Amino acid sequence: MTRLARIIWLLLLSSGSLAVGASAQVDITVTRTVIQRIPIAVVGLRPSGVSGGGDLAAQALSVLVDDLEFSTVFEVLPPSFLPFDAREVRLGEEEKVLASLNHLKVQAMVVAELTQQGKDLTLEGRVYNVSRGVFLGGKRYFGEVTAIRSMVHRLADEVVLRLTGERGVASTRIAYANAEKGATELYLMDYDGHNPTIVTGNRSINLSPRFSPDAKLLAYTSYRDGNPDLYLLNLETGRRDKVSALPGLNISPGWSPTGQWLALSLSKDGGTNLYLMRPTGGGLRRLTNGLAISVSPSFSPNERQIVFTSDRGGSPQIYMMDLEGTNLQRLTFEGEYNASARWSPRGDKIAFASNRGGGGFQIYLMNPNGTGVQQITTVGVNEDPAWSPDGRHLVFTSNRSGKKDIHVMHADGSGQKRLTRSGFNSFAPDWSP
Repeated sequence: MTRLARIIWLLLLSSGSLAVGASAQVDITVTRTVIQRIPIAVVGLRPSGVSGGGDLAAQALSVLVDDLEFSTVFEVLPPSFLPFDAREVRLGEEEKVLASLNHLKVQAMVVAELTQQGKDLTLEGRVYNVSRGVFLGGKRYFGEVTAIRSMVHRLADEVVLRLTGERGVASTRIAYANAEKGATELYLMDYDGHNPTIVTGNRSINLSPRFSPDAKLLAYTSYRDGNPDLYLLNLETGRRDKVSALPGLNISPGWSPTGQWLALSLSKDGGTNLYLMRPTGGGLRRLTNGLAISVSPSFSPNERQIVFTSDRGGSPQIYMMDLEGTNLQRLTFEGEYNASARWSPRGDKIAFASNRGGGGFQIYLMNPNGTGVQQITTVGVNEDPAWSPDGRHLVFTSNRSGKKDIHVMHADGSGQKRLTRSGFNSFAPDWSP
């Protein structure tokens, strides 16, 4: 394989665009840790005549239940399990049902109510520890009818926070690339696949979206001016800044957890090496050397180490080094191609894509030292893993439905679900903080 071909191969792989043949059937036994979910009752959101298309209260209830179930923290009890009409419970009547829920060993309850004044909606929710009979907190959310899903997502995250101390992911977004009609554009969508919105629209090739740690900026590579240059898009203002436009490749960005550094791959010096730079484009510092191709950097949560893909050993494998570019270690040895490593925000696992046995790429997990490798996908060809901010879930690319689409799953590989249905190839997802 020529050097140019290898660069193109790794560029495509780091962008989620590599076409691979159909996956062979794989028989695999996976041992999963069963985590006890918190039994929770979701009550209220009774039909109230709120206008805006159908029963908005029922829609809000459905979204809230889906959000809480997806969190992997809760087991939402079906209404038929409860000894009362769950939707008829109103705010202020919580004391009437807490005793019966406690008798059923229900641990938590959220009660919500949706009201309308003109075009404006108010969603109020309250959270209770049932076993202790304690009110844990409540919030009101305001918005128009079109914002109903966003309002409910915020309530779901508040429920997770009140009962676990960790914020949920229902209000997060996913960025991804979509190959459509001669261009590859970048999109944002809600974590559950709703509300896809284009954010580039330059009719060029745009790749490798990466959220900053505060979710305000999106780094990506674009060919809009002919060269693969690195841009930052301010998601609040819409401003776009070209922060790296050196001759050759400016690709595969990765943010440090504090947002002080961007790691990226540059080919300005003959090789394709990893560099650090400030988000302003200054402070450029070289991390790797030589003629090997090094791409797809991902920082450890403590910002002391970086995992990346390199073909320095003859084939693309995953390596780890310190932030200074020292203490280089190879992590993967099995399989011809291992790439797209992403460090869990919890710091305990690294997700990556591997083509082992020639059957196509699958998603794997391993410990940060390369041990404990575990395959978590088997159907179709699966690439581009990226973690949710709480480390409980992964988003990834899969062709199991014929074209490439964005899917999500829990961190143990369970609950795999398709998010995109554009009719085009959607790939290279990243999950916002």
